Amino acid sequence: MLDRLRPWLRVTSWPILLAMLALMGVSLMAVRAAESADPDSVVVRGATTRQAVWIGIALAGFVAATLIAFPRIGRWSYGLFGLNLLLLVVVLLLPPISGSRRWIKLGPIGFQPSELAKLTTIMTLAWYLRYRENFRRLPGLVPPFLVTVVPAVLILREPDLGTTLLLFPTLLFMLFVAGARPRHLLTVVAVVAVIALVPVPCRLAGTEPAEAAARRSLAYWQGRIGGADYVVVAAPLWKMKPYQIRRLEGWLRQGDDETASATNFQLAKSKMVLGSGGLAGNEASEAVDLYIWWLPEDHTDFIFAVIGGRWGFVGCAGVILLYVVILVCGAEIASITQDPFGRLLVMGVLAMLFVQIFINVGMTLGLMPITGMTLPLVSFGGSSMLVNAAALGLMINVGQHRPRNLGPRPFEHDAKAPEDRASAPTPVEPRSGRGR
Repeated sequence: MLDRLRPWLRVTSWPILLAMLALMGVSLMAVRAAESADPDSVVVRGATTRQAVWIGIALAGFVAATLIAFPRIGRWSYGLFGLNLLLLVVVLLLPPISGSRRWIKLGPIGFQPSELAKLTTIMTLAWYLRYRENFRRLPGLVPPFLVTVVPAVLILREPDLGTTLLLFPTLLFMLFVAGARPRHLLTVVAVVAVIALVPVPCRLAGTEPAEAAARRSLAYWQGRIGGADYVVVAAPLWKMKPYQIRRLEGWLRQGDDETASATNFQLAKSKMVLGSGGLAGNEASEAVDLYIWWLPEDHTDFIFAVIGGRWGFVGCAGVILLYVVILVCGAEIASITQDPFGRLLVMGVLAMLFVQIFINVGMTLGLMPITGMTLPLVSFGGSSMLVNAAALGLMINVGQHRPRNLGPRPFEHDAKAPEDRASAPTPVEPRSGRGR
C-alpha cells in the first residue's frame, strides 16, 4: 500500500494540500466558536460535529479527484453537466426549505446541486474551449455563454443569487485565458451593464410596506399614474425578491442609522464582531460571544467575521495568506501545464475560488452587498466543502501530470560551461569538393 502511495505523495503539490488542511482546521475552530457563543440555538447545535464529518467526506472526494486522470474526467464533463442540470430541475420541484428550493434531502443529508454546478460548468467550458478558436470572434462567444446561462437561470429560480453571480465572472476569466479578444469581452460586459440599468416601471399597489419603501429608495422616479403609485427602477430590481432589495438598500446606505437598524442588521453586526477582535482577538471575551450571538448566519455566510472577532486581524490575515498560497501555486501549475484542458480547468477553479473569497470577505466588511456566498473550505456546509475540496483535487491532478523536466533532457548535457560556449570559435562548414 505504501509503495503505491509513495508516487502520489511525491508528485502532489504540498503547499496546496497543506493550505487546504489548514483552512479546514480553521473551519472547525470557527464553527466551534460560533456554536459555543450560541449553544441553545437549534441551528448551530452540533454544527462542529457535522462539519467534521463533512470534512472527512470532502477529503475522500479530494483524493478521488486526484486519482482519476483529468483527461478522462474531461470526457465525462458533458455527461456530468447534463446530470447536474437534471438535478437543478428536480430541486425546483421539491418543497421549499426556509423559503428556497436549494437542497435535495437524502435522509439526514442535504445536498445542493447549485454547488456542484459551479464545478461541472467549469469542466464543461474547459472541455469545450480547449481546441476551438471560434470564440475569438464575437458570434463564437454565444455557445460558452449559453452553457453558463442555462444553469444560472435554474439556480436563480431557487433563488440563489450568489451562485448565479459567481458563474459569469468565472466564464469571462476562462474566455480571456483561452484567448478571447478583450474588446469582445468588454463589449459583452458593457451591454449587460446597460441592460441592467434600463428603467422599468413597477406598480407598488399591493406590495408590502418594507418592499415599497426599499423600491422607492432605489428608484429613478416615483409618482402616481392613473390613481396608483408607481416607481421606475433599474431592470434587475423589478424581479428581485423583497429581502434582496432591502439588502441592496442597506449596503448603499450604510451610514444611515435608520436603514442600518431596519434592513442592514447583518452587516452592522458583522462589523461589530470584526471590530471587537482588535489585533490578535480575545477567545475568552464574553463581549465577543455576545456580538457573535447577535450575528445571524455566523457559522455560514459570516464565518469570516467570527474569525476576526475571535482571532483578530492576525487571524483574518492568516486565512487570507492561506488562500494566497493556493491561488499562487495553482497559477504556477497552470502556467507550465501544456494540456489546454488542464490549463483551462485550473484557471477556472482559481477564478471560482477568487470570486467566492472576494465576495464573501467583501460583504463581511461592507464592500459588497450581502449575497449569501460561503467562504471556501471554511464556512459550514457539506456541499460547499465537498465541491471546493474536489476542485482543489482536480487542480493537483493537473499538477501531477505537468512536465517535470524543465532543464536539459537526460543525456543531452554539454560539457562546456556557458562562458566557454560563448567564447568558442564558430565552426566552419567544410567546402564541397565540387568547388575545389
